[in-house]
Amino acid sequence: MVKTKINIQDQYLNNVRREKAQVSVRLVSGVDLEGSLKAFDNFCVVIKSGDTYHLLYKHAIESVRPFTPLKKFEAIYENF
Repeated sequence: MVKTKINIQDQYLNNVRREKAQVSVRLVSGVDLEGSLKAFDNFCVVIKSGDTYHLLYKHAIESVRPFTPLKKFEAIYENF
């Protein structure tokens, strides 16, 4: 039986993007950005804040917090 590895980071970011959730992104420098997640890959994320797009490298991000709970993500992980 082959076990598939769950990539929580990608699932979380994908749910944030799909739900078009407004998020607060805290950088390791202490700067907070607010906006919506537009895209991500293995190394960076793109956040739209107002009319401005920010390309952020993941190693510079401390946390990504949605303003409202993610419906699908909570349903998947509430039993962990």
